Amino acid sequence: MNNQFLDQPRRARYYLIAAALGLLAFATVGLCVQAASAHKKPANSHPLAAVAAPGAVTTPSPPAISTSAPGLKGPVALVRGANLVNGMYVGYPHTAVGAVSAAVEFWTQIGSTLDPDRAAAVGRLTADPAWTTAPADLAKGPIATRKALGLPASGQVPSGSSVVLSPVQYQVRSQGTDEDSVLLLCDYTTSTPDAGTQTRIGVFPITLHWAAADWKVTDTTADTTDYSSLSATPGSAQATANGWQDFTR
Repeated sequence: MNNQFLDQPRRARYYLIAAALGLLAFATVGLCVQAASAHKKPANSHPLAAVAAPGAVTTPSPPAISTSAPGLKGPVALVRGANLVNGMYVGYPHTAVGAVSAAVEFWTQIGSTLDPDRAAAVGRLTADPAWTTAPADLAKGPIATRKALGLPASGQVPSGSSVVLSPVQYQVRSQGTDEDSVLLLCDYTTSTPDAGTQTRIGVFPITLHWAAADWKVTDTTADTTDYSSLSATPGSAQATANGWQDFTR
């Protein structure tokens, strides 16, 4: 791994990583509750919104921002990491496509778990060496997500409970030799016995740094930018106008 469903935006940013996608779970997200088979333009942006209960109060979106940057643009074919470790691919090439591919894999893993131990494991595998608290920070995400969904904070979740983050489009915010900032437009689907299945749209930012011969996630709590104005139905004309690009797996 960005919707202010906490009382203060500052607190929401703190739990960006604390909401694994709720963080999520890497600094702002634009979301809108929908039926699983439909999309509507999200009304707000911040990562914790991805785990907020339906009907939560949102704040107005800020003025539109531009994230255009030199470098990688247009449809890309993602590459798979060279190594499968604990159910996650790592070992991406030192290229712009490698960075986007890592962003998609890492955010998918971070945002698709309700298990704090799993989130911590993802942190140990993907975090930049400078982000020493990543496992503990990411472990808070599933706990915050469970609370937002009305699930037990610890132990087994009820049968039929799950969260799934599905990146569908990307754009590069900035690009350098050893550091790339990527935005992902994602579907975030939550399922609980009480609320059923719901899908939201979100903008999920992530900054990757080349370290230890792989792309690693930096501590994105430092990113306070609100990307809600970039939210749009994936694949729509508005999404294209907002700079979103397709990728294939």
